[in-house]
Amino acid sequence: MEENLLISVNAVLPLILCMAAGYLFRRFRLVDEGFCRKCNTFCFKTFLPLMIFMNVYNSDLESAVQPGAFLFAVVAVLVIFGAAFFLIPRLVKKDTVDSSGNPVSAASRQAVLIQCIFRSNFVIFGYQVVANVYGTENAAVASVMAAIVVPLYNILAVITLEYFTNSKNGIRPVLLGIVKNPLIIGAVAAFIFKLSGITFPTPVYTGLSNMANIATPLALVVLGGTFHFDALRHNIGALALGTIGKILVSPLVMVPIAAALGFRDANLLSLVIVFASPAAVNSYTMAAAYGHDPELAGQLVVVTSIVSMLSVFGWIFLLRTMGLIV
Repeated sequence: MEENLLISVNAVLPLILCMAAGYLFRRFRLVDEGFCRKCNTFCFKTFLPLMIFMNVYNSDLESAVQPGAFLFAVVAVLVIFGAAFFLIPRLVKKDTVDSSGNPVSAASRQAVLIQCIFRSNFVIFGYQVVANVYGTENAAVASVMAAIVVPLYNILAVITLEYFTNSKNGIRPVLLGIVKNPLIIGAVAAFIFKLSGITFPTPVYTGLSNMANIATPLALVVLGGTFHFDALRHNIGALALGTIGKILVSPLVMVPIAAALGFRDANLLSLVIVFASPAAVNSYTMAAAYGHDPELAGQLVVVTSIVSMLSVFGWIFLLRTMGLIV
C-alpha cells in the first residue's frame, strides 16, 4: 500500500509543483500572463514537437507501437466525442453573458464544452506521467500514442468549432490544420529518421535531447502562469458540467473497459491519461480564435487541470493496488 502511494505521488507531484511554480511566478510579477501565453505558443511550436521527435527517435518501435491500444484510444475518443455532441446541446440551451457583460450564445458554450470533454492535454501530461512511473526508456508508447490521438483531437475540434460557427469552409481547413500541426510534423519526422537509420553526431544529439527535456516542465510552468481563480462563480454550472464529463465520467466508463480488454502497465496508464488528463490548453486558443466563449474555455482548462491532479493520482493508486499496472 505504501509503495503504491509513493509511486502515485512521484508520478503526479512533479507536475503539480511545475504548475504551482508558474502560478506563483505570475503572482509575484516575475512574469505576466501575456508572456506566459506567448511562451506557450513558442513551446507548442518548438520544444513539444522536438520532445515527441526525440521520444520516438529513441524508442524501440516494436515495443512502442501498440496497435490494439492505439485503436482502442481512437474508438474511445470518437465515442466520447459522439456522446458529448449528442448530450451537451440538450443540457445547455440558454444564451448568457460573460463576467464583463458581453453576450454569449448557447451554441458557443456548447462548442466549448464538447471540446473540453473529448480533447485531453495528453501531449503535456501523457509522456511525463508514464515516464515518472516506468522510466523514460519504457514511456515511448505514450509518445507514439500522442502522434495518434493529437491529429484526431485536432480534426474533431475543428469539426466542432466549425459546426457551431455555421461555417461553410469545408474540409480543406481541417486537412491543412492537421498537416501544419507542429506535433504531427515532429512525429512524422521522427519516423522518417528512425526508419531510414539516420543518426546524429553526439554533440547534435546531446543538444537536441537537452532542448527536448525543456518541453514538459516549461509547458506546465506556463500553464500554471495562466491560471486565474477569479470569475469562476459566473460559470459554475458549465464548469461543473465540463469537469464532471471530462475528469469523472469519461475515465470511469473507458478505463474499466480498457482493463477488461486486457491492457496493462504502460499501455493502460497511457490510456488512463488519454481519458483522465485535463482539457487541452489549445482548446482555449482555438475557442478564442473562433469567438466561442474564451472565458469559459480558459476556466475549463484551469479547473480540469486542478481536478485532474487528484484524478490521475487516484487512478494510478487504484490500478497499482489492483495489480493492473506494475
